[in-house]
Amino acid sequence: MIRTYLELEVRAGAAQGLADFFDRENILRNSVAQEGCLSAELTFSADGEVAVVTAVWEGPEAYDRWVARSDRSENADELSSFLSQPVTAETVGRVFSVALTGGP
Repeated sequence: MIRTYLELEVRAGAAQGLADFFDRENILRNSVAQEGCLSAELTFSADGEVAVVTAVWEGPEAYDRWVARSDRSENADELSSFLSQPVTAETVGRVFSVALTGGP
């Protein structure tokens, strides 16, 4: 099992817009609907300046299938409008192995 972390620098005052965009475009729901994705979350720092997208995947192959999807680039321009640094279809999160969990 792996967890991915994608840290995004949010433009001032754009955190709610970014959350609305994720909701409207079903980004997290589409992630979890893909085979091998167990959960996905969008979180913000208390000051709203940093967003972190995390997901738990059955393994690296499941995440690789997600990042290989051709539709990931469709919303890159709109997503980038909420961010200090633009993203592209090549933007991916850091991958960590889950060593221990406290849940089932």
